[in-house]
Amino acid sequence: MHGKAVHWSLNGHASPPEPETSSFVEAAVRTCHERGLNLTPIRRRVLEVVGASAVPVSAYAIVHQLSGSKLLGPPTVYRALEFLEKAGFVRHLALRKAYVRCALTPEAPTSALLLCTDCGSVSEAASREMGEIIGRLAAETGFEPCGRVIEIEGRCAACRDVADG
Repeated sequence: MHGKAVHWSLNGHASPPEPETSSFVEAAVRTCHERGLNLTPIRRRVLEVVGASAVPVSAYAIVHQLSGSKLLGPPTVYRALEFLEKAGFVRHLALRKAYVRCALTPEAPTSALLLCTDCGSVSEAASREMGEIIGRLAAETGFEPCGRVIEIEGRCAACRDVADG
């Protein structure tokens, strides 16, 4: 697979994603301004929570973190996450029922999220070739894909090394 890859982990096994949260959020604010997207205060707070987390975070964990003194309901957080996902700032991990910040630009080709079943690490890698294959399969079957992310479960190199001892 050709392209940029980034890595973060559920258990501290790997380094957290780059760039730092503040520059990640600032870049998202600039992108929203350039595209004419409305990054409301709640959307921004949800983005900050996901961006600051070194682990995939569930919508309910975000609700809990943002509730503070006033009740913030799950529908509000889910709407914010939907906006952020469509804008290309976060990815939904269907297999984990959690969200992570996008490490790659929204213009990046098809992404694969590599989920380690042993340590919980998540790596994101982009591949034009994978996108081309999906495009061919879709054309052959008349299928219209609505996303560009594939989740693959397996074992990361570090866990394989430990297991192979």
